[in-house]
Amino acid sequence: MRKVFSASRYLIIVAVVALLVCALAVFVFGGVTTISSIVTVFGEGEFNAEGARLLSTEMIELIDLFLLGTILLITAVGLYELFLDPDVPLPGWMSVQNLDQLKMNLLAVIVVMLAVLFLGAAAGEWHEGQSIMEYGIGIALVIAAASFAVFIFQHVHKTMHHSHEPVPLPIQAEHDDHHQGK
Repeated sequence: MRKVFSASRYLIIVAVVALLVCALAVFVFGGVTTISSIVTVFGEGEFNAEGARLLSTEMIELIDLFLLGTILLITAVGLYELFLDPDVPLPGWMSVQNLDQLKMNLLAVIVVMLAVLFLGAAAGEWHEGQSIMEYGIGIALVIAAASFAVFIFQHVHKTMHHSHEPVPLPIQAEHDDHHQGK
């Protein structure tokens, strides 16, 4: 049974390959969309404030798309490193030592994506009755909730790690104090 559990870690290959394929699809789609957007804007666009707003909005949305691809790639590489090859050569910022660190990296990129999403909405067109304030507050609440969850998660994680530290026995503590001259 032990061999089965040991080999089960290789199931993560399915997730790693799927995430890599998704990342590739997003990056290729983003690249093609970038070229298409630039051709469209310069071919049909108006060179005025409205044309600049349209170009800005499209480029901001592309940033959001590439950030999504980055999330997929970081998650794929992180899972590979954690489950299959802890010695895979990666830049320090991309290397993860545990699942908690991978989740924190993921959450950080999601927060940046939300900020970019808001920036794109702020640069875009607003219809009658829509309020950028409501949209911004909604995104701010999501970021605040995520930040609160991270704070609680770190507190629980820190408490769990402290509970695993060996506690010296009272007799051992007295013995240690005596040897240290206390």
